[in-house]
Parts: sequence; C-alpha cells; structure tokens
Amino acid sequence: MPLIEAPASDSSREYTPLAYLQAYDAVLDDDYAFAAYKELYRDSGEWLVRIVSRHTAGGSFEPEAMRKQARSAGAQGQPYFVWGYSFSPSEGDPRCIEFRVYQKDGVPSEVEIFVQLRNADGTASAPVITRFAWPA
Repeated sequence: MPLIEAPASDSSREYTPLAYLQAYDAVLDDDYAFAAYKELYRDSGEWLVRIVSRHTAGGSFEPEAMRKQARSAGAQGQPYFVWGYSFSPSEGDPRCIEFRVYQKDGVPSEVEIFVQLRNADGTASAPVITRFAWPA
C-alpha cells in the first residue's frame, strides 16, 4: 500500500498518477515516499506536474518553466537539471534526494526521482530511482 499518493480528481481538477517511489532510511528506521502526478485544471486546460513527499518538501513543475530550463540545459550540454526540493550529501550524511528533469534536444523528456538514503551504520545505501515521461 502506498504511503502517499495523488489526490482524487474532482470537478475542477483531474489528477493523473505518473510515478511512485518508496525508500527506507535505516538510521531513522522509516520510509520516505514520493508520488508524482499530473494536475490538470479542467476549466482552462492548463496543467503542471507535482511531486509530493512524505518527510520532505516536493516540487511543482510548470511546463513553461521546464521548457526554458531544458533549453538552457541542452545549450550547455547538460543531460538534466535539478528542480524543486533537493537534499545534497554532506560530510557525515550521505543522503541525496533530487528531482531531475532530463532533456532531449532542449525539450523536457523525462523526470527522475533519485533517492539515496542510509544503511544502519550511516553509510550510503543503494540509490532508489524511478523515471517517468514528461507529459505531452
């Protein structure tokens, strides 16, 4: 059973689940969970992608902002850029959480949720990763 999920659609918004990721942090003895979904505003047809999380902040991915950032990343030869909440490893804490937006020819193509937590001894556990296609 998922620990977090997309909201239920209603008369004003349609929610489409895109991905789910769950990862265990042995130091905290608890699970992190992430759910990605497309949120469509029925009255305007506008949409965005959201990633919500249990234990961290998430991210909001507006199509125009992703288009601009993907174009910039492509021009710089970067395969992806990080967007929304992130947690970078530091000395004594190897956890890494990133929402990576991949680009192809300067256009958003995929979103990756990358999570690396900790083993009981505090060392980095194996990364848990899920990807989903950028909605058209």
